[in-house]
Amino acid sequence: MPPGESALFSRNTEFDGATLRVVVTADDGTELSVNTPDHVIRALPGVTPMPGHRATALTFLKIESGDTSVAHVLLSANPDDPMDHIAFGWWAYFPGQTPLLSFEGSERFPFVDGPELDHGIVPELPVDGTATYTGPAGGLYAYETPVDEGEDACLCLLDEYQGAVTLTADFEDGTLKGCIGCEGDLVTQRAHFGVFLGEDVTDPGATVRDYELHLATAIMREDGMFERDRVTVTHPERTITVSDGSWSGVFSSRPDPDGNPRLVAAFSLVNFEESDGNVGAFAGSFLGLSETFRHTGVSEPLPEGGE
Repeated sequence: MPPGESALFSRNTEFDGATLRVVVTADDGTELSVNTPDHVIRALPGVTPMPGHRATALTFLKIESGDTSVAHVLLSANPDDPMDHIAFGWWAYFPGQTPLLSFEGSERFPFVDGPELDHGIVPELPVDGTATYTGPAGGLYAYETPVDEGEDACLCLLDEYQGAVTLTADFEDGTLKGCIGCEGDLVTQRAHFGVFLGEDVTDPGATVRDYELHLATAIMREDGMFERDRVTVTHPERTITVSDGSWSGVFSSRPDPDGNPRLVAAFSLVNFEESDGNVGAFAGSFLGLSETFRHTGVSEPLPEGGE
């Protein structure tokens, strides 16, 4: 989905405690799917921010009809309750490309999903007060540097980025805003593409360090969802001339001991241009945990009617 278009939050995964299936829709409307029995090429212990959870970092590779899909999912689940789980990550789709993959023509899809994020279950949002949310953010980073002015050729990079998101919810005003990379640095990290592209980042000089993605104020809807068509990219040493992005997500239907949703899940997409002609894009997902939930690990169960 190009940044600037409406980015509605939707369910992308199915997990029964043993098998995970991930589904996204390509730009041409084609449904793409991978599952753990057939398409996992690497599974490693993962790091999760969720108290009481255990995580697995999964890398999927699917080659079908000349198209290639690469996906990363961090599956975080309560070992005592498989329905208490979160799956978030990204999908890179290379239509008509295999085995050599190119930035040009690729499609990128961030996602985050889980039973407590099912918008068939409306969370009970507080009517006043504020809450802060912090957690991991990550996804795919693309960057193009023109080789010579007037030519189409470029140095192109497609890699992974990781960082932290910070969010502030004002329940009285019904607003949510935040930033990715304002606390700590964004980093380029070949965590999953390295399975088949090698462990070295294509161009270490094209770093994401010091970029910040500012998420403009979004209005909370009654169903706990939100979306905003503005994400601004900044950098202390580079002049950003254009930022075109959007972000959207949903509050958890499980409250923390303070009565606030225990987490916020969302994704962001933004294209940007710099004064020297370089262009870039970030497509990622993030998970913000409330301060109380992070510190205590205590929350209320999923309301009746949930999975």
